[in-house]
Amino acid sequence: MIGYAIGDNSMLTGLRLVGVEGVEVSSLSETQKALNDALNRTDIAVLILSDIFSNEPSIREKIDKVRLERMTPLIVEIPSTKGAVNNTQLSGIISKILHIAVR
Repeated sequence: MIGYAIGDNSMLTGLRLVGVEGVEVSSLSETQKALNDALNRTDIAVLILSDIFSNEPSIREKIDKVRLERMTPLIVEIPSTKGAVNNTQLSGIISKILHIAVR
């Protein structure tokens, strides 16, 4: 089982450095396709999604449905590099994701 990411180029660059596969998206339609493709795979344990895309109503609905109906993948939303500035450290979020995934 692997980790997989859907997000912008900046997010994916960082995650690829630690060995996480992913697909770069820049629009709602690309995100919907990437999410559907990822959910059809059986080898993804953790799906990391940029919050700039997960906040779109159609994507949010899909994520909520998957969380209610399936055990895997664990869907984790992380702050986008283009979203609102906050004090959350991305390294801390990734550490928490990896800690949850290995349980």
